[in-house]
Amino acid sequence: MCGIVGVLHRDGASVPDALVRGMRDSLVHRGPDDAGLYLKGPVGLGVRRLSVLDPTPLGHQPMGNSDGTLWVVFNGEIYNYVELRQELRSAGHRFVSDSDTEVLLHLYAQFGKDCLQRLNGMFAFAVWDARERVLFAARDRLGVKPFYYHHSGERFMFASEVKALLQGDSNLRRSDNEALVDYLFSGSPLGAKTGFAGISQLEPAHWLTWHDGQLAVRRYWDISYRYEDPKREADLLAELAWTVDDAIRIQSRSDVPIGSHLSGGLDSSAVASYAARHIRPLTTFAIGFGEDPYYDETEHARTVAAHIGATHVEERGCPGDLGGLLPALIYHMDFALPSWGGFGYFAVSRLAKRHVKVSLTGHGGDEVFVGYPRYFDVAFGSTEMFDFSGRPSFERSALERVWMMLRREGPVGLARGLGRRLRPAPRSLEVRWASYCGAEPARHPMLHPRFVQTLGGYSPRGPYLRVLHEASTNEILDKCLYHDLRVYLPAFLSMEDRMSMAVSLESRVPLLDHRIVELMGRIPPALKVSGRQPKRLLREIVRAMLPENIRERKDKRPFPIPVERWFAGELADMVRDILRSPQCLDRGIFHPDRLREDIFSPGIVWPLINLELWFRIFVDRDPHWTEQAAILSTSRVGSDGARLLN
Repeated sequence: MCGIVGVLHRDGASVPDALVRGMRDSLVHRGPDDAGLYLKGPVGLGVRRLSVLDPTPLGHQPMGNSDGTLWVVFNGEIYNYVELRQELRSAGHRFVSDSDTEVLLHLYAQFGKDCLQRLNGMFAFAVWDARERVLFAARDRLGVKPFYYHHSGERFMFASEVKALLQGDSNLRRSDNEALVDYLFSGSPLGAKTGFAGISQLEPAHWLTWHDGQLAVRRYWDISYRYEDPKREADLLAELAWTVDDAIRIQSRSDVPIGSHLSGGLDSSAVASYAARHIRPLTTFAIGFGEDPYYDETEHARTVAAHIGATHVEERGCPGDLGGLLPALIYHMDFALPSWGGFGYFAVSRLAKRHVKVSLTGHGGDEVFVGYPRYFDVAFGSTEMFDFSGRPSFERSALERVWMMLRREGPVGLARGLGRRLRPAPRSLEVRWASYCGAEPARHPMLHPRFVQTLGGYSPRGPYLRVLHEASTNEILDKCLYHDLRVYLPAFLSMEDRMSMAVSLESRVPLLDHRIVELMGRIPPALKVSGRQPKRLLREIVRAMLPENIRERKDKRPFPIPVERWFAGELADMVRDILRSPQCLDRGIFHPDRLREDIFSPGIVWPLINLELWFRIFVDRDPHWTEQAAILSTSRVGSDGARLLN
């Protein structure tokens, strides 16, 4: 696991050592173990290394081939590197290290771009071909590892995080207004946007080439829906069980200590139960929040750990942690956090880092195995298969909601809205799916009208829904899953990457092995959710491995953190001070009159406070907030400390 950077000049001018070194060392958190540079004329490459496979100097990067014509910088892991190395040796390749980086370099030398079809892993890498004067870069199929770039024709810069590009060129500290409203609508910038004008991200399952100032970007992988005969259910279940086990087996390869996150939910419990077969002894990690049992699943996690024979470590978080850490988390994210789940990701990652260098997680299970209520609502018109009892409610009363609508849209708008509720019309797939998003810019209650005008009529709704129709299936359920794999999941994987790498922990997501995703594309929706049961297939393959009370849980909890309660209580003064400050009121993005009101909900507060802090840290470079963003290395996660349970 590493942080990679690069600078290439079209005009042949030498790349300064200090430039690449500064970019590289802004990512020291991604790679505290080693640092390397390759500088030759108009090309500069840099790496900060977190040593996981072959931690000896033989795994040092940038890594070149024997004649110095190919140089690679690589972030991630190639899980099938053992099998690939054996194949390449049979073809005459010779290796000097036990690293997957060297396997990648030889694989590219042998197959060029086609090497991507053979890789099983999470990766973002760049290869400089000195002979052809071409840079080739690629990102893994699901978007686990990040790759950002700035292209101006005369110069091409890339990095694992945006902050390294800003270190290389401070003129890039400009906001992209379309990306801001993307975030308010869907939780993240859409497509290749990043929040910064002039900085793009290479999208998942894409490669790019840069040659003589010309940039080309192409997709190399997509999900194909070729449904098997439902009568083959037993065979498909057996194949799925084997594939999940094999994914966790090869992702358990590590030359440093490895453990597993364990929330007590089905996904992480399934991963931990399979991991216990391949990692001995296995250590698991859990975080709980508050006294309300809805926010504390550690009892479930302890049950699973005891059942699989793992050593279990847990810790509690508190409101003060979030208030103190939010600026630092936004700094590491390079943008606003998609959800407050990022705090939980960070807390459990730092807990794990105290014991291991690598941890498996269950992330991706909902998107692959059909776990979210919205899938069932949109595809079947029902969420009765979920147990929402015990979930705290922070919804405003009906009178408060009517008052807010009246203030926002006036008497005519209020009458129109109430009419729609009383006489609901049939809704299209697009309308049902977009109902889980925020408001479009023209209707967003918190946006300043002048800011909306600067968008020139842009709305994220069209780009967001376009992906829904790019799925090669007519099945509504699989269209929804496909959309989440393309749009929703990459944003959350980005958050997982940043929150774990902030503490120099490698986080692996075995349920997103592309073989599992491809296999699920062959399974008809009727089998995926037979009996309208969420994650039915995952429950089936772990039936003999987990206690029934864990396997059959219906109280879906998406990393529960009481942020709404904290914002309305202990953190209310902090929220008020930030959103009513002169900087925020005068920024011209949010409506100052609305910011002065106390009627908006914590759910609205979250994206506003994230965007305002992002501006102060990255655009304004406000010294107070940049200092706050630097406290991560010394702050504590939990007020109660960690408990070790055997």
